[in-house]
Amino acid sequence: MTQVSLPHQHLTRQQAEIRIREVFPLVRQYLGDLLSEYRGQHEALHSALQSLLAHGRQSPQEFSLPLLVHAAISGAPEPAVPVAGVHALWWRSANVLDDFVDGAAGRPPLYGVGRGVAMMAALEGGYALPLRALEVAQWPPPLRRRLAADFLDGWTRATDGQIGDILSRPREAGTDEVLDVYRKKSGSVYGMACTMAARLAHAAGDGAEGAAGARDARERERSVAAWGEFGQIMGLLAQFRNDHDDLCDGPGEDLRNGTATYLLVHLLRTAPAAVRDRALTLLEQAATAESRRRELADLMCAADIVRPYNQLLTELSGRAHALLEELAPASPFAGCLRARVDAETRLLEPVDRIAGHAEAPYMAAGI
Repeated sequence: MTQVSLPHQHLTRQQAEIRIREVFPLVRQYLGDLLSEYRGQHEALHSALQSLLAHGRQSPQEFSLPLLVHAAISGAPEPAVPVAGVHALWWRSANVLDDFVDGAAGRPPLYGVGRGVAMMAALEGGYALPLRALEVAQWPPPLRRRLAADFLDGWTRATDGQIGDILSRPREAGTDEVLDVYRKKSGSVYGMACTMAARLAHAAGDGAEGAAGARDARERERSVAAWGEFGQIMGLLAQFRNDHDDLCDGPGEDLRNGTATYLLVHLLRTAPAAVRDRALTLLEQAATAESRRRELADLMCAADIVRPYNQLLTELSGRAHALLEELAPASPFAGCLRARVDAETRLLEPVDRIAGHAEAPYMAAGI
């Protein structure tokens, strides 16, 4: 595989970003090679998986996150291509299931195929195919088993989180419960990608014997765990950013679907009783009335609600930056990860400071 001429520690962040993007075609080729194993014997499944990869909804970090973590540790992203492929497969498949839950399934076809076909392809593409890929990878058997366990742990936690998200109700949920759901349904997947990439990068140091070897092994495990924590925080920030974008600039699907987002639950748990009652009334009407969704969004963005919310995001972002400073302080690839942390940290502007909202939101709601 082609390597850049500059030593990685001398790359600028912009050059490091280019370096990572140059590896993307290798990930696509890897995924194509995986799918080619289905050709002929499983032609219908092969066609459905091809459609899923070609047209499925992508996650912004599905390729880059594992490549960046591996490069931040080792200087080279290429060895993490299989991990990036596994991460991408998980996201493409999970997004099919997510679109079904959010109602997109009612508008067939989905990603170029029928709804049932998309669901079956998602099951194979997000679960069986990644495990097959890990099983045949050219790594020592103990490493393959550990990486498979990392993948399965992430899958199970994410599934538990998705179910928790479906079952959670804004009227009944608490903010700690919502945070736990976020950590599982989004944080665990980012954490899985970072854990696997870090474990693979540190695997080159295996083999030392005696007390020194045991000490080195413990240090590597601590580093892998810390990278997993970083990934979990990235996933949390990504989920909050998704909430932010849907509330501020998007279609308002969360309010339309009555999703127990952190900010909505925070409003219902901390606002005065009259405001809470008004918010619950608006929530009941939000499924069919855009004006009610806008009014509820104003209540959610009141200064007293937004202030602690922004503080939480600031603390999460600060912890992610601190981990990067500890784990890879001089790496330009860590600089790319810092930029991603900042891009995911979308603080909310209190509604009574936004042009066109002269009145406080409680007054605008007639409370």
